[in-house]
Amino acid sequence: MSSTKVRTILKQISSRRDTLLKEYPNLASQVQEIKSTTAANLKEYVKKATSSLKGKGCHVIFAKNSTEAQEQILKILAGHQSVAMSKNSVFTEIALREYLKSNNVEILDTDLGERVAGTKVEAHPWIASINTPISNKEWVAQIKNEIKQQAAHMQYGITGAEAIIEQNGTLALLESEGNVRFTSNLPYNHIVVAGIDKIVPSLEDALSVCRAISVYGLGRDILKYISFISGPSRTADIEFRMVQGMHGPKEVYVILLDNGRLATSENQQWDLLKCLHCGGCLVDCPKYLEEGLERGYYYSGKRANVLAAFLEGFKQAEDPDCGDCSLCNENCPAGIQV
Repeated sequence: MSSTKVRTILKQISSRRDTLLKEYPNLASQVQEIKSTTAANLKEYVKKATSSLKGKGCHVIFAKNSTEAQEQILKILAGHQSVAMSKNSVFTEIALREYLKSNNVEILDTDLGERVAGTKVEAHPWIASINTPISNKEWVAQIKNEIKQQAAHMQYGITGAEAIIEQNGTLALLESEGNVRFTSNLPYNHIVVAGIDKIVPSLEDALSVCRAISVYGLGRDILKYISFISGPSRTADIEFRMVQGMHGPKEVYVILLDNGRLATSENQQWDLLKCLHCGGCLVDCPKYLEEGLERGYYYSGKRANVLAAFLEGFKQAEDPDCGDCSLCNENCPAGIQV
């Protein structure tokens, strides 16, 4: 049942992707130029993005590694024992859920797919329930409503980001459910954790990255929701006095995660910094169907060494036996070759 569902979903994504690429023939080349430029000049982009984020009122914290990121998040929580958290690959990279739970912090997982899947294995970067049958839609709707109600009473929400715009310090959050939006918007404090490889020069570049993730990874023109966050929520009262936190978070914390990325840039291993975690390399991959669903998408196919380059405790495979199909190379919007 689950295998049939996965094959059906991947076939649909592949078909829709090929159709959409006729409308966006230059999408891959645009993304490759964006990612190549930032990867080769990462240190300078981090410096500029940090200044822009601070200018928008964000608290910016640079974390050299997973341990620093974990400890800084716990420090921000300031003793609060509960937090709402969306789905993002960076949380797996730094083992954030495990760390928070070991420190007695209760996590409200706001991703609907993760709730439905009910498994710790990350089968897909975007579709957590890709191999989980869903028959009771009323039950799913009830779960979504319960998650939203609980998140509304949280002091802290943690999300990732698909892009950080260097020019103006704006964060781009992409999703299909709406859960990332209320995880970032309903609690009084929003914590963003993002690898420094997520920095892009402009708003147009951020949109190109979001479209590439949607088209290549999910066969969609663009996912349902893109949130652009420019610092804490602000509004003016009747006397034109600026007030923060009226319609969103009062404080925004941005943790810029290095975890080996600057060294990777200096060593010119730029392909490792280009991955969008879109899942495009999984769509036509035979090894993904054989291994990825059981072990996790990080560990399937030749792309495993790229997907899990910064993953805590990951040991690179010496020579993944994948055959010579090279479909992962052909279907990568960032042009990564393995």
